[in-house]
Amino acid sequence: MKVLGVITTMLALALSVAAQTVVVGTGNPDVDVPAVQAAVDGGGEVLLRGHFSFDRPPTIPTALDGLPPAMVLVSRTVSISGGPEATIEAGTCPFYIEAPGASVTIKNLRFIHPTSDAILVYAVAGLTIASCKIEGLMPAGGSGSGIALLTIDAIPTPTQPGHPENISGRLVIANNDMDLAGGTPSDIALGIVIFSVGVSPDREVDIYISGNHIRNVTEPAVNMRRVGGRAHVENNVLSTGPISVGAGEVIRVANIGSFVIAHNSIHCEWLNPGSVGVGVLSQVPEWPMEHAVVIDNEVIMSLPDGTEFTPFSAGIDIRGF
Repeated sequence: MKVLGVITTMLALALSVAAQTVVVGTGNPDVDVPAVQAAVDGGGEVLLRGHFSFDRPPTIPTALDGLPPAMVLVSRTVSISGGPEATIEAGTCPFYIEAPGASVTIKNLRFIHPTSDAILVYAVAGLTIASCKIEGLMPAGGSGSGIALLTIDAIPTPTQPGHPENISGRLVIANNDMDLAGGTPSDIALGIVIFSVGVSPDREVDIYISGNHIRNVTEPAVNMRRVGGRAHVENNVLSTGPISVGAGEVIRVANIGSFVIAHNSIHCEWLNPGSVGVGVLSQVPEWPMEHAVVIDNEVIMSLPDGTEFTPFSAGIDIRGF
């Protein structure tokens, strides 16, 4: 019986290894992009090793008309992870996730100078993005973000809510390191953006944004609007850098949703005197902000001596319009 147990264990391990697809980067985008796409299309476990170049025109259309095409489409359940030094260089939206009803994991990847977004999500049912690095961001059309979960390519409103039913389940964005410098002073560079996700009662979301280090943003490091479910933003280290596009919040949560914003370290270096560390708001009565807890955050607002503040200047701002 012991021998049978050993054989069974070895067989299980062999099957596990066999189910993993390994892709080794060549540095040639005409080889690397199709190879990664083929591996992702197969689903299961995908391991990327070495240096990949995505430096060629994107060919994958997205469902969001206001955003450019992408490089690799993720359309089914898959776990994509990086081996030691796994690097994806360049590329417009290296990974675009449109996987209705599927769960997707992306972890341990290093993105160098992606254009528009490193990872864009339009449809998914369960998501983990963890332990990734984003080094430099090249905005497209004047804007970009490190990680974006969007079912609409504009600010959602009650008359144009997008398709929040597309994104549901447990959504984890954890332990990522993002330095989003790279655009011009007039470009919008955001960290994590989540617009119009989850529908009550059967397609709600549980969002966990934790342990991320985000720096050099010109608009919010964490920006969430219209969340059908719950969101926790905890234990993140956020440092804006000095350049901002107008006055804004380092963490912004707006409209419906249940939010906990706790134990974050926020250093706002924007020179605009109307800047805010944490902003909790709703601009429309149909989508009231009703459940928000802001507790035990360290907020440092660094402005030059002699700055004349505005009525909107605040470390923490909670308001309706």
